[in-house]
Amino acid sequence: MFVNWGVVRAWYSVGGMDAGPPAEREGDPLAEIPDLPWRTPARAAQPRVPLTRESVIDAAIRVLDREGMEGLSMRRVGEELGTGAASIYWHIRNKEHLLQLVFERVTEELQLPDPDPSRWQEQLKELGRQMLDVMRRHRDVARISLGRIPAGPTLARFTEWMFALLQPVGIPDRVIAYLGDFMSLYMGAYGFEESLGVISPTGEEMAPEEIVRMLHEYTSSLPADRFPRTSAAADELFSGSPAERFEFALDLVVRGLETYATGPA
Repeated sequence: MFVNWGVVRAWYSVGGMDAGPPAEREGDPLAEIPDLPWRTPARAAQPRVPLTRESVIDAAIRVLDREGMEGLSMRRVGEELGTGAASIYWHIRNKEHLLQLVFERVTEELQLPDPDPSRWQEQLKELGRQMLDVMRRHRDVARISLGRIPAGPTLARFTEWMFALLQPVGIPDRVIAYLGDFMSLYMGAYGFEESLGVISPTGEEMAPEEIVRMLHEYTSSLPADRFPRTSAAADELFSGSPAERFEFALDLVVRGLETYATGPA
């Protein structure tokens, strides 16, 4: 079937029909006919926000929080930003580089107060609590922290604060230097183990309380003649909440540091 487009155009101009295209007039039989697909106006392009290293890191943290370390990849970060992985490589060398930058970024969340040497014990404990909070707030960050050292401004800010807090009470520089490494390692290991939960020694799925009860009963049943101290301390071995044990570790660190202090507390 051939359409005489001259007749169609003439028909539009008769009787005031040139008021607009047929699709705009009620009851027009041509209104139901779709337009040619290549005449459809193109969708307005959305302005793309230029990628920066900061935006890449922010996107990586969002992916990490949702999907964990196993789900974090350059491709997934690119998808999060609405671009391809190739664009990410302009700002990040590889996944290991990205994990390093993510670790440093979340470390920046630590709120370091003005160092007050007269309250150094409590300020140090509060730092430990904040470090654990960061590990809990971001999925798998505790795992990422193991084996990695926060570098650049992050390391400088943290180290300067530690020295300003502890030097005035006479704690030696080497002890302060080692302390930063110890605290990072302990918090990372504690947070990572916490994220794993209590693993059943039988290989079967069991509630944490059931696992502790089972081990407690076993320890209590040990022959008292061979293990007198262990069997007598069975209740102590399995006492205390995770929070109480964490606070014990902080107190242990502070008491150990006090043996090095030579200045005013």
